[in-house]
Amino acid sequence: MHLTSHKIALSLLFFISTVPAFAEENTTSAKGGELTGNFAVVNKYIYRGGVENDDVALQAGLDYAFQNGVSVGYWGSTLGYDLSDENKDQGFEHDFYVAYSNEINQNWSYKVQGAAYYYQNGGTVYADNGDKRKTTAFDVLGELAYKDLTLAASVMLADASFANAGDMYLSAAYSYALPQNFMLNTSVGASIYNSSRDDDIIETKNDVAFNEARIGVSKEIANTHATASLDYVVGGKDRFDTDFDDQVVFGLNFNF
Repeated sequence: MHLTSHKIALSLLFFISTVPAFAEENTTSAKGGELTGNFAVVNKYIYRGGVENDDVALQAGLDYAFQNGVSVGYWGSTLGYDLSDENKDQGFEHDFYVAYSNEINQNWSYKVQGAAYYYQNGGTVYADNGDKRKTTAFDVLGELAYKDLTLAASVMLADASFANAGDMYLSAAYSYALPQNFMLNTSVGASIYNSSRDDDIIETKNDVAFNEARIGVSKEIANTHATASLDYVVGGKDRFDTDFDDQVVFGLNFNF
């Protein structure tokens, strides 16, 4: 979930027609009272346009849904960096969440979620002047879905080494069934950064930035619990005005 790792109007119009990112992208919906899980292998881990792992990443998740609409879950991934030590080229991200989802009617549904992001051996990051920030982060997410269109907004709750409290991420995702059991997946995402909390660790240059847009296809492999996917990611910028490269992401996800 490294934010250092964006064209808004035109990209939204063109791509509105991927599957949302974070654990939300790779978790499966569980029936009431049922435990579900997944294991995925991707050629690289891209999050909000930034490269979290430029090598093969292993990802896994578990979700338990209660009959009242509440669910709890975990999602994790290997990383190509260590938040607290720039000399290390590997790490691990652990995401824990609690969510509530419900259907308004046949076409409309919603979800609210609180999540904690913990990085293996992350600890604390220090600046030369003594400023310090924890690498652990917390946010809340709200989603509103109409059929296959999902609009979402998440807000950071506290300062972290890679984000300010009040940072907001907005996204739209749309999926469409294609012939031969293929699915077209598209999405676009942008951030509104809260620069009022900047310090020597975070110095925001863009208060608003288009982060990424995605277009891709996925297909369930017959007689298996696996889904193969291919996404083209159009990179934007981050709060530091870093340009993100376009990326091609291959994935194989096993559900159980």
